[in-house]
Amino acid sequence: MSTMSSSSSSSTHTPVSMFRSVSAESSTSAINPSTAARLQRLPTPPRSPGLVPLGRQLTLIEPPMTKGIRFLILDCPTDSTLPFYLAELKRNNVTDVVRCCEPTYRAETLQNEGITVHDWPFRDGAVPPVNIIKNWLLLVDTRIVRRSSSPSASEEEEEVAPPTIAVHCVAGLGRAPILVAIAMIELGMANLDTVEFIRRRRRGCFNSNQIQYIDGYKRGKILKHTLGSGPSGSNSGSSAASGLKSGLSKMFRLKA
Repeated sequence: MSTMSSSSSSSTHTPVSMFRSVSAESSTSAINPSTAARLQRLPTPPRSPGLVPLGRQLTLIEPPMTKGIRFLILDCPTDSTLPFYLAELKRNNVTDVVRCCEPTYRAETLQNEGITVHDWPFRDGAVPPVNIIKNWLLLVDTRIVRRSSSPSASEEEEEVAPPTIAVHCVAGLGRAPILVAIAMIELGMANLDTVEFIRRRRRGCFNSNQIQYIDGYKRGKILKHTLGSGPSGSNSGSSAASGLKSGLSKMFRLKA
């Protein structure tokens, strides 16, 4: 399991609006001309004014460069709709849920089913701070499956569904997909290709500020190794235990 901390809350939840305003923030006016020209060829977000009601919208993102991890973007569940989402999480082999907004349901419901909940909220419409990006990438790194080079082992692995990390904000159109885009850049996809890839599967994702951030994101700056090349979660845990045991042995030898 991941050694990163995750938090949950069983207290009264802060009410969250079940509608997302769609406005001019999705335009490309603030983006540099070369990026804007590229985006003209991409699927565009909805332009209709007013409020778009949230629904049970789940989007499975399967990075084409690896079969070792998948992402599930969704809008925020509530305690009343959680049974529907829980069934989908199980069906898609979800190991972790990352909440980028304030809690709208009891995390214990998922944790009792063996799904870890991570609370990493940041402002709606914004880009994630560095500490959240680092936590996110470390989580992906510990969950991604390292595929064997053996032909026989590869055939067996093909039959097993890879782990899936679910991530949501309120509508699943900004904060959640930008984390997925960052992970896919770290996995090797070109920056703006992630925008196109995700938008083709979930229309309306990203505002201009988020696209500009994705365009300028530097692979390897926050996580110093390639995703999937570091130690796995279980291996890192074993290494930590081994290091602790070794340190205690040295300490007792010094005292003796």
